[in-house]
Amino acid sequence: YQSVVLYNEDGSPLRHVGRLLDTHDMVMRESQFRKKAERDSLTGLYNRAAALDRIETLLNIEKRPCTFITVDVDDFKAVNDTYGHPEGDRVLKELGAFLRQVMRKEDVVARMGGDEFAIFAAGLGPGPAIDRILEHLARGPFATTRATDGGAVEASSEEEPRLASPSISIGAVCCLNPPIAFEKLYEAADETLYQAKDAGKAQYQLRVIE
Repeated sequence: YQSVVLYNEDGSPLRHVGRLLDTHDMVMRESQFRKKAERDSLTGLYNRAAALDRIETLLNIEKRPCTFITVDVDDFKAVNDTYGHPEGDRVLKELGAFLRQVMRKEDVVARMGGDEFAIFAAGLGPGPAIDRILEHLARGPFATTRATDGGAVEASSEEEPRLASPSISIGAVCCLNPPIAFEKLYEAADETLYQAKDAGKAQYQLRVIE
């Protein structure tokens, strides 16, 4: 509602003139533009900038334990080199959809860049729940395909090209007593990720910090 007051020559209010505006379309357009700016164009997940903004905000206000998870596709360069970049894009899309499906709606799930993904889960601390989630995540979206890779190779042809079925490695950090600086959380998760890769890939490592 927009309005103005009209005055007469001696400065006294004369009348009130107003109009009603339907701003629904404008608000919806702004919401769509904002959402588009926050999302990774390939996977539809939060992009790095939007994820960092949300995670840092949550870390400043959260009093419960929280978990930060980094996810990396094993040997992703080999996927692109062997199958081509369109197939590499398919892998990233399927992984993004898988991560979003496994995690809760309120969790921050993001593509940080390349084949690196991240998850922030407020209220999730050490215990059976995080163990189940990490075990599920570590299997990845391509576990069924990998189990039948041998048969797929024999049956493949030029008309039916093979699909990539890479594994993923995961580094997870549970913080028992936030607030905590995001840089410290990220550094710890990155270290556990490389421990998982050094241990043979296709697995996860979990670290708990105060």
